[in-house]
Amino acid sequence: MAQPGLALSQEMKMQQTLAPHLFQSLEILQMPLLDLQQMIKQELSENPTLEATQEVADEQIEIEQGTKDVERDEFDNEFEKLAALGEEWGDNFYENRQVAGGSDAEEKYQYMMDSLSEVSSLHDQLLEQLSLSGLSDYEKKIAEIVVGNIDDDGYLQLDVEDLLALPNFPAETLDKILDTIHDFDPPGVGARDLRECLLLQLRRAGKESTQEYQLVADHLDLLGRHKYEEIARAMGLTPERIKELAAEVAKLDPKPGRNFSETRIEYVTPEIIVEKKGDEYVITQNKKPYPRLFISQKYLQMLKDPKTSKEVKSYIREKITKSKQFIQSIDQRMSTIYRIAVEVVRIQRDFFDHGVSELKPLNMRTIAELLEVHETTISRATAGKYMQTPRGLLSMKYFFTPGVKTTDGRLVSNESVKAALGEIVRAEDKKKPYSDAKLVKLLEEQGISIARRTVAKYRDQLRILPSHLRKVH
Repeated sequence: MAQPGLALSQEMKMQQTLAPHLFQSLEILQMPLLDLQQMIKQELSENPTLEATQEVADEQIEIEQGTKDVERDEFDNEFEKLAALGEEWGDNFYENRQVAGGSDAEEKYQYMMDSLSEVSSLHDQLLEQLSLSGLSDYEKKIAEIVVGNIDDDGYLQLDVEDLLALPNFPAETLDKILDTIHDFDPPGVGARDLRECLLLQLRRAGKESTQEYQLVADHLDLLGRHKYEEIARAMGLTPERIKELAAEVAKLDPKPGRNFSETRIEYVTPEIIVEKKGDEYVITQNKKPYPRLFISQKYLQMLKDPKTSKEVKSYIREKITKSKQFIQSIDQRMSTIYRIAVEVVRIQRDFFDHGVSELKPLNMRTIAELLEVHETTISRATAGKYMQTPRGLLSMKYFFTPGVKTTDGRLVSNESVKAALGEIVRAEDKKKPYSDAKLVKLLEEQGISIARRTVAKYRDQLRILPSHLRKVH
């Protein structure tokens, strides 16, 4: 009989989990090479049936009847089934509904997305804060996409207008998500431009009703050109006061994310090598950083030995299965990265021949369809991976770039536009540098039509100063 005041209740819960070896395979696919090398060392130290060298050829592994064995075909099928979970989620992404009423596949996919680590430390911080936010699971899915489009300086590179133009996209949901992210640390993160970044920092400091806030909100362009007297007349203040306010604004951080990115030292080893031999580009895998992994012959023999106890055999079978799964996961990673590289080089042949001006717009869905995998697989397989090419050491993500339509209807990559912009600035008269408005017109003459704010964004990404700061007297 229950004691007074105590209530007994029974609750049933359904919890979706990933099979450990599938989770591990996704983790290995995403890992930068240095992290994977550390993981391999740890696995070698913990699993006695896994070895990094072998003097004789591997013997066919025979597992006693009743032992579960993960064969290559089964492993590949399960891996692609897991990647396909993202496809079901993506198909239903724009339906405005709660995940609680969604499918098991969606819950599994969410678990995968929440569990795998990201490369960028800034993103680590943002995702951790996102997990503690009051957003629903559905809103967090959208928020993850937003966070994934915040660059190392802390700015949102996602075109919000394009997102809102999608059919049935809930605008009020996006507003809520952006407001939530704007409350994250560092202050100013997730801003779409410098003005918004500074205003967010002032708002966080409780200065929304101050003259500094008004100065940034209404006169930032003039402030950048040091037009103190003009601002003073507009605000009804003295030029001296404007200079004081400008000094306060100068204490704000124009790039709030850089404290995370600039302190990181990244050691890069290319996983793919592209060489031009004759008229063809030859793609090879850089296998040197990968140790050769094998199943221990000693433990295979112990498994066959009738003198070995059942308990020991059970232990050996468990460890051998883990070793096979680990080796298969690494093979799967190498195969996926190589197949992506082959398609990228084929599609971007003009870039390798002629340079960045010929870089084609390319999205991950295109490669995913060619390889018959989901685009989340492409995203994870290219994250933190590099290719050594005749054009230099390049991130695999470099080749995936959105397009800008030219006046003759062609699509060119934004990297091509940046290259054209850089050439124009390099050739300008340093005593009379081009304004952003003039740069827009000069790009239009080359058939490239983009907005002035886009020119300003690309100029900033190229570390080109505004015209008044480029001027040489």
